[in-house]
Amino acid sequence: MQETDHSIVRAVLGGDKDAYGVLVRAHSGAVFRVAFRIMGNEADAEEIVQEAFLRGYQRLESFQQRAGFGTWIYRIAVNCALNRLGQPGIE
Repeated sequence: MQETDHSIVRAVLGGDKDAYGVLVRAHSGAVFRVAFRIMGNEADAEEIVQEAFLRGYQRLESFQQRAGFGTWIYRIAVNCALNRLGQPGIE
């Protein structure tokens, strides 16, 4: 049986910091695609991916598991990209 994102988040919050890598691997492709569409080049998109997952990790306790982790981290990435372009993000 495959772990759900919510159970992985619970594991990370419970002290298993390595479990966050599972979330990164599962969602980095989608996050990269949205970052690339906004930024227009691979280098900037890769930086946005790193920034989004770092912010996600730092704020994981605030993740309200009403939505999926993918939706949450996607929104963080969009906000990071828009902020990098000097536009306000959407919370």
